[in-house]
Amino acid sequence: MRRPRSPATRMPRAIPSGHAHLSVSTFRFGSVEIAAIVTRDAAVADAWVRGLRASHPRGAPLLVGLDCKWNKQPGPGTTWAVAPPRAAVLQLCSGGAAAGCLVLQLLYLRRFPEALVAFLRDPRVRLVGVGVAGAAEKLAADHGFECAAPVELEGPCNDYLGLVGGGEKLGLKEYAKEVLDLNMEKPDSVAMSDWEKRDLDLPQIGYACVDAYVSYRLGERVLLGR
Repeated sequence: MRRPRSPATRMPRAIPSGHAHLSVSTFRFGSVEIAAIVTRDAAVADAWVRGLRASHPRGAPLLVGLDCKWNKQPGPGTTWAVAPPRAAVLQLCSGGAAAGCLVLQLLYLRRFPEALVAFLRDPRVRLVGVGVAGAAEKLAADHGFECAAPVELEGPCNDYLGLVGGGEKLGLKEYAKEVLDLNMEKPDSVAMSDWEKRDLDLPQIGYACVDAYVSYRLGERVLLGR
């Protein structure tokens, strides 16, 4: 069987959006191309939400992969005892090419993204992921973004695989392999990188998008049977 390839990246392409704080890259993960919309503009985030809602049957439940990133180690001259790290990047994904993946740089928002916040608070929007409860708590504590319906996938994935408690705890990478037969690369050099910097680099964007995309795919498989 041919194994999925690691994410390959196309350089960001210019789009006539009228928004200065927006870039779009396309990442290939396995056989799927994922469009990454990277922004620190609340208007762009709100437009992404409205586009996703418009493409979905009115009133029907939505399944969205959610993850967020924050720095795992303090920067030079700082200590977390004084300044604990805040959630820096929010990733949302509801499929591959159709809606793409939103990568929102939370620390640089100049205004409250009202449509996005209402979206997260909508109980019909199931926000899925491995460790998503912790991500939701951090979004609420750090930014006031309340998530009405976070759905932790660890239990459903274990049920799908027939795993009984007491074994080794699996993470997103392991579930991707066991449930979806997808090979994820999660290098420490990217995981431990600076997620608070103003301009994320392409490896960070690809890493963030694949995490959200795999979360969505896992939810689709173990919750919807697709």
